[in-house]
Amino acid sequence: MVSILADKLHEYPQQDVIDGTVGGADSILDDCLNENDGVLQLTHRYAGRTFCSPGKRLRLDAKSYYPDYMNGTGLDELWMGCTVPIVTGVIDTRTNKAPFREGESHVLTPNGQFISLQDLITANPEAVMGEKVTAFAKSLFGTPTWPIVSKKFDNLNPIPHHLHWSKWEVYDINSFDNPGVSPSHYHTTAMGLYPFVSKDDFLACMKSWGQGEYNGVRHLSPHVMMQIDNGFVMPNGVLHSPTDLCTHELHVTMDEHFLAEDLTLDGRIGAADAFYACREEDYPKDRHEDWEYLVEKFDFEANQDPDFVQKNRRPAITAEEFAGDGVDAKWIVYGDFLGDQKASILRLTVQPGGKTQFCPETPTLFHTNGGSGRVGKLKVQYHQDMILGEIYPEIGFITQAAITSGGVEIENTGSEPLVLTFDFPQNAHSKTPGAGVKI
Repeated sequence: MVSILADKLHEYPQQDVIDGTVGGADSILDDCLNENDGVLQLTHRYAGRTFCSPGKRLRLDAKSYYPDYMNGTGLDELWMGCTVPIVTGVIDTRTNKAPFREGESHVLTPNGQFISLQDLITANPEAVMGEKVTAFAKSLFGTPTWPIVSKKFDNLNPIPHHLHWSKWEVYDINSFDNPGVSPSHYHTTAMGLYPFVSKDDFLACMKSWGQGEYNGVRHLSPHVMMQIDNGFVMPNGVLHSPTDLCTHELHVTMDEHFLAEDLTLDGRIGAADAFYACREEDYPKDRHEDWEYLVEKFDFEANQDPDFVQKNRRPAITAEEFAGDGVDAKWIVYGDFLGDQKASILRLTVQPGGKTQFCPETPTLFHTNGGSGRVGKLKVQYHQDMILGEIYPEIGFITQAAITSGGVEIENTGSEPLVLTFDFPQNAHSKTPGAGVKI
């Protein structure tokens, strides 16, 4: 008998959530794999940040951006493929707790219930992720889990200048998520520090935290105009303040950060909040607000690299191995950085009436950027004005079971181009363009 949890996902108050930890997840996985030729349908999982305002480009209807149970916080993030709950600091006023399994990816079962993606992975890691990804995940986390997170963050204003001690990220700022944005836009991302900034300059800036009107850290950073529909990679340890555009991002399965800015357009940030998400193993708690320690730990070489943009930009290029008649394929993020293939992004555009057999080397998560069609047997369609609480077939996961069977057929069944974006984990490809080469 299937065990049902008492708690609901905050976006889906009508759907039952299966407890896959008490047995039976293997048979549910079989049902899900058989339903759509090895393709899993994933739910949209939304989140809000108390220090951000929504940019309202996640395609929700106007009323859905500010759920009445989030105490005024708006939804500005869409999480996909995350196998652990995230921590945003938001409290659900109905329960006085954080939203249940906030941000964690769930799969729609054939009978309309939800089960966490992680429960299905635990039931049969090789069938979902394959031997290579499973072995890699075990080496990294000690347990089989999907080793990257895909998300879209969408803010009205640039988010606080920050860095990650351990977490690398890759970006895809695309025209599908940002309709109407001109190639000559003026939405910039702050990155690193100017070469002329000294340790003393940076220390003085950080010591002024909360002491005046603004600590001014963003004034020390060059600003880069991100190119729409191209990729960019952001190594850990480098200051950055992403643009106020909707950004598709992949990163390793963790969420840690240090906020370096005490004032943004969305309000003030306390010193304790600056270190709130730092892990003890990355930044000891007894060193919080010890600004001299922070400056000594800070990687000035990486932050002041004059070739930073040239090394880390990824112009979109044709992916010949996936292109075909009526099928355009482009690499958005590819190649190595920080020593190996951290993650990769592929965009596939299938013209009306077109078909292609898609069989990558490893499983992949995908989301729909335009049109309608099918991936295997899973019907997908791009939506506007989505209502919180309703289910929309846009996000999926192509499992190892599907790849072992020769991949999946992708067909455009609509009158507009079907656009799909595929997010791949670490070391997914035996070869990608630019591997080991400066771009």
